[in-house]
Amino acid sequence: MRQGPRLFGKTLGHAFGVSDARSLVLRSENDATLAAITYVHSPAGQPDPTNPQAPEKGFTIPVHLAQPNALNWGSWVDGRYTHTPHWRRSGIGIFDLESLPRVLRDTPFKVIHFNIPRPTFNAFTEDADLPTVEHLRCEEGHLDPVLYHLAEMIRPYLCKKIGLSALFLDHYLQMLCSHIVMAYGVPPLPHHSHKGGLAPWQKRRAIELLDHNLSGNLRLSRLAQECGVSTSYFCKCFRATFGTSLHRFVVARRIERAIQLLLHSDRSIAEIAIEVGFSDQAAFSRTFSANIGAPPARWRMERSVRIRAFMEAPGMNPGQPCVEKEAISHLQPFTAIPAFVNSSYKVPRMRRIKGLTFQ
Repeated sequence: MRQGPRLFGKTLGHAFGVSDARSLVLRSENDATLAAITYVHSPAGQPDPTNPQAPEKGFTIPVHLAQPNALNWGSWVDGRYTHTPHWRRSGIGIFDLESLPRVLRDTPFKVIHFNIPRPTFNAFTEDADLPTVEHLRCEEGHLDPVLYHLAEMIRPYLCKKIGLSALFLDHYLQMLCSHIVMAYGVPPLPHHSHKGGLAPWQKRRAIELLDHNLSGNLRLSRLAQECGVSTSYFCKCFRATFGTSLHRFVVARRIERAIQLLLHSDRSIAEIAIEVGFSDQAAFSRTFSANIGAPPARWRMERSVRIRAFMEAPGMNPGQPCVEKEAISHLQPFTAIPAFVNSSYKVPRMRRIKGLTFQ
């Protein structure tokens, strides 16, 4: 079943009495809706307030693309009415869809609605190592040239139903979430890094436990206990020490282990997937491809071909035991695995856009 926002496309258009509202929906690999972008053009406005919609965990952010006559405009949030006559072109509002917002728009308007569920914002803040966003605060009609230009950037593609690459959409959603979270997150979101870190013996113990349990279910509480600290303190110290979260560290170690098995064993891809801790071959292949740039079977085959070509080159003696090691040392990997001590897991949670659909 699809997850994500429901108030977009025709549903959102009907709320304003518009039958031809167009929407672009960004979906993830598991078919969850990461965001929906809807263009609503009302040539006459609507004399009555919009009806309440079913609550959902997310936000709708209208960005006005033209100068409206907002003399009588107003809104209801959690049942409380506010008169909002100061809307202008590039004006925005941010409505929590759990607060059952309703609005009165009795004159013509052109607006792009960004509907973004909370899980999308949560994924962004986790990737950026920022506090989780509980509230987004913005006065209705606040001028925001950044969101205005992002809205105008996407409008031609939306209206003409022109396809866009997943890479473009990844970056677009990153820009959108980054600006909204940093500009309107409550409380303010400066990042205060933890200055501590694991002691050398704690670091050694954590790595030892993790390396011996890549295929198991080592509990966070066990790691913290072995290092003599609380679970929350361990997480902060781990990130300060390794520059990434525990989960991403483990994934990187699993990929490193998988590469060794692909190079130096004849085990099947499915066997390697289970041995290094993935639930199945499909999950392993997706993660390996995201980090290395090719599926494990193809990577293994192409490496074997390149190594064989090197070993059979003139002047090489395949009988010498050091030849294969030298061949491997001369080959550059397709893509380096991210250094877990300096960087995060290569593919953040946000970058899982499978594609887009138009409605």
